[in-house]
Amino acid sequence: MYHDTVLLQNIINELDIKQDGVYCDATLGGGSVSFEILKKLNKGVLISLDIDTDAIDYFKSEFKVKYSTNIDKNSFVFEDKTVNLVNENFSKLKEVIKDIQVNKLNGIVYDLGVSSFQIDNPKKGFSYMYDSNLDMRMDKRLKVTARDLINGLYEKELYNIFKIYSEEPFSKEIARNIVKRRKMKSIEKSSELVEIVRRSIRGQAYLYRHVSRIFQALRIKVNNELGVLSDSLLLLPDILESGGRVVFLTYHSGEDRIVKNYFLHNDNFISLYKKPVYPTEEEISKNRRARSAKMRVYEKK
Repeated sequence: MYHDTVLLQNIINELDIKQDGVYCDATLGGGSVSFEILKKLNKGVLISLDIDTDAIDYFKSEFKVKYSTNIDKNSFVFEDKTVNLVNENFSKLKEVIKDIQVNKLNGIVYDLGVSSFQIDNPKKGFSYMYDSNLDMRMDKRLKVTARDLINGLYEKELYNIFKIYSEEPFSKEIARNIVKRRKMKSIEKSSELVEIVRRSIRGQAYLYRHVSRIFQALRIKVNNELGVLSDSLLLLPDILESGGRVVFLTYHSGEDRIVKNYFLHNDNFISLYKKPVYPTEEEISKNRRARSAKMRVYEKK
């Protein structure tokens, strides 16, 4: 199931929501941010994006539960509030708001990474906890899966993915053993990849810490997560109103570095915090994924 977004009330407070404003939840997920924004709007507009159609379907089902209202379209009006559910990634935000015929946004939220729901779904192949196919696509329209990368890339290319995206210390050994193994038989299942990692770090403790890094690196590469984030950041000066705010939740050092460096060198924005905001111990105890979360908030001049 989906967890509530980490630092949810902090996010809503930082957005400083205007009742008639236009707000974007760039990563819909379980919809907790979108539902909280909706509570604050009166004749405003909500745009909720997700590249996973399961998230959009889940939001519709939860909407029915909360408001006893069936939703059969991705764009609808509810209590004078306009809601737009869009199956697209946030690098396409400029085209999305143009299609919706909105000029600019008053606020955007990015809850980056992968949701608990996606991790816990064996069919998506994100987790080493299930013996599933090595897929890892958030968007099923993507053509390349983790299986394709594992079985098709050169050893050096695999090494670079593991080293750059997860800083795995055994990247070289794991890449080499993947290539050796696939010469005998293609690698199809998560359990096969876990076994390769185990053999590559023989004698080392914390096996699943290494496995987790490898799965994370493959997921980031399959979905081009860092590239999509970089592309989306470039859109912000054009799509945000003056005084508009953008809130980021990052869970990976690569994501956080991209966000921090972009705003360090952009005079169009001011940072509302000198340092990132971290979740409370209570939040971490409820959701282990929260332990690596960082929130950053910026306002357009």
